Amino acid sequence: MKNRSVMGLKKIYFPALLPIIFVLASCGGNSDQHNSLADNFAHRDIIILNAPYQLSGSAATEMEGVINAYLQLKDALVMDDENAADKAAGLLAQKTAAVNPGQLKDKGLEAWKNHQALYETKLKEMRQIKGLDNKRSYFSHISEIMYCTIKSFGLKKGGLYAVFCPMAFDGKGAYWITGNKEIQNPYLGKKMPKCGEIKEEL
Repeated sequence: MKNRSVMGLKKIYFPALLPIIFVLASCGGNSDQHNSLADNFAHRDIIILNAPYQLSGSAATEMEGVINAYLQLKDALVMDDENAADKAAGLLAQKTAAVNPGQLKDKGLEAWKNHQALYETKLKEMRQIKGLDNKRSYFSHISEIMYCTIKSFGLKKGGLYAVFCPMAFDGKGAYWITGNKEIQNPYLGKKMPKCGEIKEEL
């Protein structure tokens, strides 16, 4: 599979045998942390910028609203609360749609349009499907998009963490983003709330 480079941005592809040199070129920063994240991400075609796009004040505020809504969704899944998860997914969809792409240009615009479309599709499907386990499957995809949004736009530096649960989805594992170092697992909920390990400070 070929990777694509356009105006300083790349789409990340995560096949099992992806060369380490491409992972480094795509993600930058601490190679051990980024290799671990890239090697374990399950989904493809999520754009991540080589260097964070500089947002205007209003655009940064709007995207931080997206992060805050995501964290509410994560908390609802931690509590095994399906109704709260649906409400939080609806709020996340609203916050995502509220980001004005007219404030972005070039590589920032292309990255956000890619993320926004993915959020819209996955959140719609997540809200329509029934059952916490099914919703958690969509949350894993949304979490990978969220990681790419945070890294691409330099949001909330030092205040967020990427956490990995090796037990999620019958041992396949999954990531999520959290705002504190205390492990509260959104995939296993009250059954195994402390299962997980911080892999990267964002």
